[in-house]
Amino acid sequence: MLAGKWIAALMVLLGLAISVSAQEGELPFLRDENQFGRPDDAFSLSFCVDPRDPSWEVDKAIGEAIADALLLEAKPFIIENQSTESDETELYRHLLRDCRLYFGFKLIAQGYPDWLTVTRPLYETGYIFLAKSSAPQRLADIPPGGRIAATLGTSADLRLIQFNNSRPSERRWKRIPYTSDEAAINAVLADEADTALVWAPTFTRLRKTNADFDALKVVDPQPLTLPAMPVGALLLAQDTYLRVNVDRAITDLIADGAIDGILRSHGMEGQAKR
Repeated sequence: MLAGKWIAALMVLLGLAISVSAQEGELPFLRDENQFGRPDDAFSLSFCVDPRDPSWEVDKAIGEAIADALLLEAKPFIIENQSTESDETELYRHLLRDCRLYFGFKLIAQGYPDWLTVTRPLYETGYIFLAKSSAPQRLADIPPGGRIAATLGTSADLRLIQFNNSRPSERRWKRIPYTSDEAAINAVLADEADTALVWAPTFTRLRKTNADFDALKVVDPQPLTLPAMPVGALLLAQDTYLRVNVDRAITDLIADGAIDGILRSHGMEGQAKR
């Protein structure tokens, strides 16, 4: 990022967009950590997970496994989103007051301000196209004018827009924006769209409570490419020593198959990031 510019980092909590902006090299408005102190973690590992994140239970299990690998007591902190503070101030407060690690963030290159650092990737997952069983097997076979429901503002939605706009006008699909993955999926069930572009962990979570979603299938995204998205955790940049040790624990948990095992046990789409 260029010095003197405002960083607008879209940090997506796997289905939940959290924007964090700060002038490069600066902390949020709330700078005095003495207002809260920091968690007493000589013998424990405190970490935050947010129930709005569709993979928060997976991340909680991984956090507990990391703590165990470091011979520390796991202290998960479940976020209750009642704050009226700006996103960056709320995040900063949690990392000062409640936890050292905050799980559930997409690791977007150059996506975070200097007062934050990130762990190595825990796992990769991604975006998928969903459609009814009678729909074509490939996105390429959906005829021009076909309706695609997409959650507004995601990286996959932006990729879809760029690709669709690059096609001749007579071959373009009709993109219909929605404010959530659930709304986009419901549009397919209601025959308001031919397919929906959504975050895979959201679909995994929603189908556990809605049997109607079992009637949907995953559509091959070709000719559109949807790269896998690495997911990790955030820390304050000052916690360098902790990040090094957490990264070592993650590497060991990936090597022995523990993280893949956690993903499978929760029915989560994705795999450990090696």
